[in-house]
Amino acid sequence: RMPRSRVICCFLLASACSGLRLNVPSRPVVADEISTQRRTGRLRPCAGPAPAIAKPKTKIKQSTFTGSPGGGGGKSSGAAATVTAKPKQITEEMPMWKVILLGDEEYEEEPVCDALVRVIPDLANVMQAKERYREAQQTGKSLLIVVPKEHAELYKEQLIREEPMVFADIEEE
Repeated sequence: RMPRSRVICCFLLASACSGLRLNVPSRPVVADEISTQRRTGRLRPCAGPAPAIAKPKTKIKQSTFTGSPGGGGGKSSGAAATVTAKPKQITEEMPMWKVILLGDEEYEEEPVCDALVRVIPDLANVMQAKERYREAQQTGKSLLIVVPKEHAELYKEQLIREEPMVFADIEEE
């Protein structure tokens, strides 16, 4: 028999080490089960309560502004403060480029005007496109739109890919 003082020491040691979990079965284990566990290498999970989730020691202070602008302590007028967004300052202007329709004797008016309306967003209808087409046929070129360089290059390429092919050029403004 084990002396009582050793039993108490073992109990105190086990309760002090709560993180230490022993795989002690809740019912008596038969010799066949032990040999099966050794052969298969499977251990039975220990049943019991799960440890508590750790809570962080840091606290996050949350505050919301509900007072009037200019600090507290003053009399509020009762009206809600209005907030106006300031527009962002553009430090550098982008250079603008002109997309110019080039006149060609082989153009047919209707298909070219339809292509212009499809590609150029500033041309809202076929009448505007016909005005630009006639100007290009009479003078050799007509201004279609003024945009940043990347857009101008895009419009020029799209006009070339249209059916029929429409020739355009770009110039810096």
